[in-house]
Amino acid sequence: MSAPAGVRHALSVDVEDWYHDGGGAAARERVVANTERLLELLAARGARATFFFLGEVAARYPGLARRVAAAGHEIGSHGHGHRHLSQLLWREFRDDVARSLAVLQDELGAPVRGYRAPYFAIKAGVRWPIALLGELGLQYDSSILAIDRFPGLELVAPRAPFRHDNGVWEVPVAILQILHFWHLPAASGAGLRMLPPRLLRRGMTRFEREVGAGLFYLHPWELDPDSPTGQGRGRWLLRVGRTRLPARLDALLRERHFAPICETFPQVVGGVDDHRSASQ
Repeated sequence: MSAPAGVRHALSVDVEDWYHDGGGAAARERVVANTERLLELLAARGARATFFFLGEVAARYPGLARRVAAAGHEIGSHGHGHRHLSQLLWREFRDDVARSLAVLQDELGAPVRGYRAPYFAIKAGVRWPIALLGELGLQYDSSILAIDRFPGLELVAPRAPFRHDNGVWEVPVAILQILHFWHLPAASGAGLRMLPPRLLRRGMTRFEREVGAGLFYLHPWELDPDSPTGQGRGRWLLRVGRTRLPARLDALLRERHFAPICETFPQVVGGVDDHRSASQ
């Protein structure tokens, strides 16, 4: 199924290595090769994205964020050390984000405008993290999921971009309605890996009809079947479908048009005068 005429989605990438997702120690690092492979896939289809970089990755591999930006992609912050918000005091959270911004802005010589928390850990209605992001000069966040559990039966936040009271925009990942009652963050690498393509596209088409443009996301390690996943309950879910992801992603890029967040939703960086608030 093709998207309705004129619909252009946003694509985002969380630039982290396999071990950042609670998988273990920093051994067998693969983030550079996997990111470069993803860049090649996107270039082949003329697609561009927003890459949310961990400051730790950008610092460890100088030049990587700059190469991504030079290929026409937007750079955002994913924090510095991939720590869950629940593990941080407010000052530690502020320092983590500020540290990542310093690394990225020094690398790029340009301001960073967007942020995504590891694990999408900012919850709807929790204001203090958004307040700190505004203090740091960020223009938009992409951390709040419109559901509060997996799968979600009810939505707890808007599925379209909205503005917080302090002026920071929220750009949520597209939450798709699957089988008429489940709401899932299926517009993702996991959705591409695990859901039947027809079911995923049916959910996407419904989202396009009801909401419009959506935001999709994935990780470079999802393209890598040889990457470790670490130990622990449920880790196998991180491996399922990796061998088929490149082909499924390529098919999606042929069917839909993708651009960075700043171009798909220009209002979030001041490109459109839109004063909606989170309460509307």
